[in-house]
Amino acid sequence: MNAASVAVIGAGLAGLACARRLREAGVHARLFEAQRAPGGRVATRRFATANFDHGTQYLTAADAEFRRLLAQASAAGAAERWQPCWPGRGDADLWIGLPAMNALPRFLAQDLDVEYGARILSIERSRRGWSLLDDRGSAHGGFTAIAFALPAPAAAVLAGPHTPAAARAGAVPMAPCWAALVAFGAPLSGVPDAAMTGDRILAWYGRNSSKPGRDGHEAFVLHASADWSRVEFDQPAHAVERALLDRFSELTGRTLPHALVADAHRWRHARVEVPLGEDFLLDEDAGIGFCGDWCIAPRAEAAWISGRALGAALSAAREVTASGKIRGRR
Repeated sequence: MNAASVAVIGAGLAGLACARRLREAGVHARLFEAQRAPGGRVATRRFATANFDHGTQYLTAADAEFRRLLAQASAAGAAERWQPCWPGRGDADLWIGLPAMNALPRFLAQDLDVEYGARILSIERSRRGWSLLDDRGSAHGGFTAIAFALPAPAAAVLAGPHTPAAARAGAVPMAPCWAALVAFGAPLSGVPDAAMTGDRILAWYGRNSSKPGRDGHEAFVLHASADWSRVEFDQPAHAVERALLDRFSELTGRTLPHALVADAHRWRHARVEVPLGEDFLLDEDAGIGFCGDWCIAPRAEAAWISGRALGAALSAAREVTASGKIRGRR
């Protein structure tokens, strides 16, 4: 395996975990990320008046290894516990990136070989191994294996012609989510910091400004329900933002203060609805693996566990040939 080189497509938590596990085993891993920064849904949107953690709102840590990782990030100033006023969840152990959610994946990406702004469009295998073509027309070759750390539907499309395992990934349903981001010019009193509402339109709201390290104006993130997001998927952002703010006002029984900034973001593949039920997928003959939260559960922690498991399986293989065929155990 020392001569092996694995391409990891996607630098969210699953991809970062996979690459770090491979590196620990002495296997070179190169990550390809379509965006300009790591993290995937562990993301932050920045405005002049406020910043918003518009994807993953917090992380839980039931796994001992993941708890140790968050403790290391905390010691480095990249993570902290969040203790929101959340009725019924006051004792929850919640973690956030510091000073924003995207600080955590940035910390985890340190010392990894990541190519940002490279959206992979196709993959091909030859006698020299796997090669990848990105949307800039650049080719990246010589990989003995590929790890797909993407949402299940996207991974299935890209890997489909090369492995029957892609069909299993493609069968995992993932729901979209519209998110509204709003910063107010005055405090919104009497409203909890967080709530899962169970509402048919607005499923979650969180006071982003209540998180450690978030200075500035009163800021909220509103997440629409999966069903509503499906129906309104193609609506313009300003219409979605208005609808979610109106619903927020109705649910809280408050007239909302003047909004200094308001926007909406559409997550195409936000949440796995029926997980695969396995830690990862690996086609040893093709040299193709899949990882992500969609394998295990709709939690950021699950993405990390899945990526680590796939990285361990790839690094434990007894032989990776130049053609990309993996032989050995899972």
